[in-house]
Amino acid sequence: MNTIIDLMLAIRKGCIYFYHKDTKQFDGNHFSEVERKNLSFDSRLPLNDTNNFRLPSYEEINHKDIMSFYVKEYVEDKVTRKQLFYVLRRYDYMDAYLDKLRELNLYDDFIDTSGDIYMQIFEEWADKNKLNFK
Repeated sequence: MNTIIDLMLAIRKGCIYFYHKDTKQFDGNHFSEVERKNLSFDSRLPLNDTNNFRLPSYEEINHKDIMSFYVKEYVEDKVTRKQLFYVLRRYDYMDAYLDKLRELNLYDDFIDTSGDIYMQIFEEWADKNKLNFK
């Protein structure tokens, strides 16, 4: 299960991850700002590609909402909450937030409590694409 959560947390702005059914592998393609402006997320895939499947995008996952929910619902210490919310105000918050969780010894708790949300997003994606990972 952690591998799926790690995969979902690796999806960042400017990165598109794919699942290749024939090799049963996941991989990511990183694009610059210029490339992303001229490239839609699905433009690299044919309409009826039965082998390559794009995982949910950074925008579709909405990490910031998931991370904010964790802080609101599970972090009781006000100083810690303030630190985490401060990190979430940044433009590029993902690595800093996860690093701060590790620093505060909250990373495992975050994975335990928020991992279900990431798993649900992954499972909905798999069902939509008729993929079976069980």
